[in-house]
Amino acid sequence: MADKFRARFTRINRAVQKGLAALFAVMGVLLCLAFLLMVPDLLTAERPLETIMNAAAAVGLCWLQWRYRHIVYPQLRRDYLAEKRA
Repeated sequence: MADKFRARFTRINRAVQKGLAALFAVMGVLLCLAFLLMVPDLLTAERPLETIMNAAAAVGLCWLQWRYRHIVYPQLRRDYLAEKRA
């Protein structure tokens, strides 16, 4: 019973982590598109540099989270999964 529960929990946990990683990737793409579409408004804004830096930081954080998802979500690593199965 415990093994069955543990296996189910592991599968659900992995699915949630994959979902979160994909969500951050999609958020990064959407932020990038919004950033590109806002360029004309950003240049005429009251504080354009601050807004551009905030948008670039948000896109950068999403990219870093996706790029290093194997560190953020260790259960997504192949070696971790192989180790657990062995």
